[in-house]
Amino acid sequence: MLPLALASALSMGAAARAADDASPVVAVTIKPLHSLVAGVMAGIGKPDLVVPATALPRDYAPTAGDTERLAKARLVFWIGPMLERNFARPLARISGATEVVAVSEGPGLVLRPTRSGGVWGLEDDGPTGTGDIPTMDGALWLDPQNARAIAALAAARLGAADPAHAARYTANAAKLYARLDALDTTLRQKLAPTENRPFLVYRDRYQYLEQRYRLSAAGAILGAGGQPPGRRRMEAVRHQIQLSHARCVFGEPDSPETLIDAVTDNLDVHAGSLDPDGMALKPGPDLYFDLMTALAGSLRKCLLGRD
Repeated sequence: MLPLALASALSMGAAARAADDASPVVAVTIKPLHSLVAGVMAGIGKPDLVVPATALPRDYAPTAGDTERLAKARLVFWIGPMLERNFARPLARISGATEVVAVSEGPGLVLRPTRSGGVWGLEDDGPTGTGDIPTMDGALWLDPQNARAIAALAAARLGAADPAHAARYTANAAKLYARLDALDTTLRQKLAPTENRPFLVYRDRYQYLEQRYRLSAAGAILGAGGQPPGRRRMEAVRHQIQLSHARCVFGEPDSPETLIDAVTDNLDVHAGSLDPDGMALKPGPDLYFDLMTALAGSLRKCLLGRD
């Protein structure tokens, strides 16, 4: 039987080791960002995903349970109010030891202004809601170089909050950089043949992808505020398909099939689907790579007729 003093010392040592091994509680709002933070935390801990897998980040309103989870976290990562607009007030109310990190404010990011009225600056029938439109486009993860900057920021903030694992966060981030660089090269090769093939999208939220890989987006069905198209806009969208010789019109997981059918009816254009939020993908460190690969595959399949 161990002496009491020795047993107490061993118990204290085990408790200290357990504390050293424990990672901070981390909450992340949306799936693409969660994937990158999960990659930085690989082997140390798992971040909590707040926005449900099938919800749109722009429209989701956090529940009381979500707010409680956010308040209990040591670190909260979000894109910022230009995307998760309903999180701005709950996050502003968080106090204590919780650190809120808006990755859109981090170093090394390329930010692009929100385009007004789709791609061509067309105003919709009725109110446009432009007063509520953020000034910057929040879908910044659609450029792998931005994803690299996000990983670097996550490693820095996690290391500062959890010095015991700082070296591991840095090492994980370095592995992510290599994967992201390889992904960027692969996407550039896959998307190069699509550069001069015009297409339209359901929502105008792909400009980071467009600029990175020189894609030829010609317009969006929805207006800049996300409002459904009125008669005038529907006519303009269909005219733009013909004028630009668009090869494809891309919906999204939540876009009404009847609307896509109405836009493409009797026109020589194909219909495809894009999932920029990874709504159909399993959360985790591989989601970001699966998401970007799937986007490239969908673009190639519709624009080129092959994967």
